[in-house]
Formats: sequence, C-alpha cells, structure tokens
Amino acid sequence: MLETPRSPYAQKVGTSTNMYASLAEHIGTAQMLRIERSLSAEPSLHGYLLGLSPQLGLMHCFDDFDPDGYTIFRLEDVLAYERGPHEKHWDRMLTGEGLLGGMHLPIEINLGNLQAALGSLQTHFSDVIIECEDDSDEEGSFYLGRMLDVSSETISLLYVDALGHWDDMPSTITLDRITKVQFDTPYLRRFMRYVEAFPSH
Repeated sequence: MLETPRSPYAQKVGTSTNMYASLAEHIGTAQMLRIERSLSAEPSLHGYLLGLSPQLGLMHCFDDFDPDGYTIFRLEDVLAYERGPHEKHWDRMLTGEGLLGGMHLPIEINLGNLQAALGSLQTHFSDVIIECEDDSDEEGSFYLGRMLDVSSETISLLYVDALGHWDDMPSTITLDRITKVQFDTPYLRRFMRYVEAFPSH
C-alpha cells in the first residue's frame, strides 16, 4: 500500500469526503491527473477526470500517448492525486498531438452508485472489463464480457475467454467486490471484434 505521495505536488487529502471535494475541482478541466490508489494490482491511474460522486470517479485514461478508454473507480480506494509539472507537460503534448478527442462521452453516466453506473453503460457500452482487486478477494479478479443484467447487489455477465469463446452460463458478481470497471478501451474494441458470435439464449 502506498504510504506517501510520489512528489511534493501530490495532494493527500485524508478522508473520502475531503478527497471528493478536492477532486471535484478537476472535473472536465482537461487537466491531467495521476490518481494513487491503495490497490496493489494497479496503484495509479493517469488521465482526465470526467465525472465524480462521493462513491465513484470516471476517468478518461491514457497509457503514455495512447488514449486507453474509460475507467470507473471507487473513491474509497484513492489515497492521493497529483497535478504537477509532469502532468502539465503531458497536457501540452497530448493537446498538440490532437489526442484529447475522447473527452466527451456520447452518454451521461450516473455515478451515484455502481448499480446506476453500470445501468447507464448497458445500452451503449455493454462490453466491459470488471476487476475485483482487493487482496482479500479469493474469487476471480478479472472478468471480460458482456453485461446481461444489473441489480442492486449483483451484475450478471457472460464471460468470454482468451480464445474468444463465450461461457455456457453467465457469471454473477456482487457489486461490493468490484473496484474498477473499464469500457470502450482499445483492448476491448479490438478483442471483441474477434470473438465468436454472441450466443442466443
């Protein structure tokens, strides 16, 4: 777990409530942030904050110069965020290269809670990557597939394996296990073009 910010430019706010208030100033500003999380699998996210609630954040992520789709993350996992000279320099480069075209989504995503967020995605972005990154989670941690149904406690998803084959039966994931949801990423778009036909149940 990250104990201290990476640089003197990092903002370490303390509580989720204070973190929400501090991060909210960056929504839609086209200013890159580095968000530090308490989860070891992917401790940092880099990109532009598009939306925020006291529970969830929505970020347009980047992998160096490559736009990397969108990530919904839990605010409770955020330890600190950084907006310093490094991020400002990347703003100039990404703007100069014309790589910020993904700053406006075609739909509005309700970030009030995870059920609402997933429900917002279901019509336009039903193919998702769901991750359960808590170290104590002994079940599966990575699910790539198509959302079928979302309830107040669970999501039903038809998983597709590494060879592009759909599972015979849907997987049920409890919402309280989910730490991150990715959608409309280059990986997802390319991979899903080569899976077998979606089964008609």
